[in-house]
Amino acid sequence: MMAAKSSAPGAMLVTLILLPWLVATCFYSADRVVWECHLDFEMLVTSSDQTAERTLGSYSQFFYGNNLGFSQISGRKVDFLENNQTVVHNFHRFMDFKYVQAGPYLKNRITKITHKKGDTLSDDKTLAFTSTPGEDVYLQVLKLGPNTYSFGRLGMPNQICQGRQGWLMPRLR
Repeated sequence: MMAAKSSAPGAMLVTLILLPWLVATCFYSADRVVWECHLDFEMLVTSSDQTAERTLGSYSQFFYGNNLGFSQISGRKVDFLENNQTVVHNFHRFMDFKYVQAGPYLKNRITKITHKKGDTLSDDKTLAFTSTPGEDVYLQVLKLGPNTYSFGRLGMPNQICQGRQGWLMPRLR
């Protein structure tokens, strides 16, 4: 009888200690997307030989809580050649990456690039926002609001990123 009475407060104490951790685990999972960035873009590049290329596309990044993520880029690239001809290439690619925060910067390392159906752009053609696997890309991060950030990469348009429930880059707060 005495043992039953003394174990009840101990069980209550253990429950009170473990309950917040169990609740937090249910609401936050490291393999869930905790923030994402989206950008529609248009880029026009003109060279000295009077040729030009116009790229229109959409770029999105999804970051997981375990420092892994993926990005998707799709659109079309139009080459305007010297003899008034045009060549159109479509692209649709997924890129897996690892990321780490480095002060006000974010370092992404592309681990894998996958070409999806309909991608007609060859690998020797440059494409905005893509890198070769193993290459490190540094993005400068600027806080815009409680759960909103802007990423900037040299020579590229800025991306606007939204976080979920305040878990976005806590050291920049």
